[in-house]
Amino acid sequence: MLPLRVYVLIAAVMLLVAGGVGTVGGAMLAIPAWQAAHGEGSTGTLTLTEPMSCDRLPPPRQRCGWFGDFVSDDGTVVRHRLELDGGLPPGAASGDTLRARDTGSLAIIYPEAGSPGWKSYEKVVGWSVAGFVAGMLLLKPWSWRRRWRRRGAGPSPA
Repeated sequence: MLPLRVYVLIAAVMLLVAGGVGTVGGAMLAIPAWQAAHGEGSTGTLTLTEPMSCDRLPPPRQRCGWFGDFVSDDGTVVRHRLELDGGLPPGAASGDTLRARDTGSLAIIYPEAGSPGWKSYEKVVGWSVAGFVAGMLLLKPWSWRRRWRRRGAGPSPA
């Protein structure tokens, strides 16, 4: 059986890694969604090109995902194969157009009115930061330098 400090070290490293990945990933999703919800980015038209998949809820609560091509109002921004955030109600068809907002997200386009989806990413970022801080508190990196100095201050082998 390993000493308790080894298990604490493993848990701390896992919390640091998961917290770091969750914070960065959550922020990459939350920032564009927040910008769309607050009116930032380019407005334009999204032409639905391909249905993605539908959730398992029965109609009328069923939501389906869609891919589409976005063109900004002034024609300067053209992006292809973006996923529409929040999906559409059933009945949407390929070729339908709707108003949308592009905030520069890697793969997601938002409805023109924005989306409250950033609030769920906010929770992911919050919990991830908490995990990262917990990992740091378990590792106590601020004490490493002191420990290294103590180890190096001993008698040198002859």
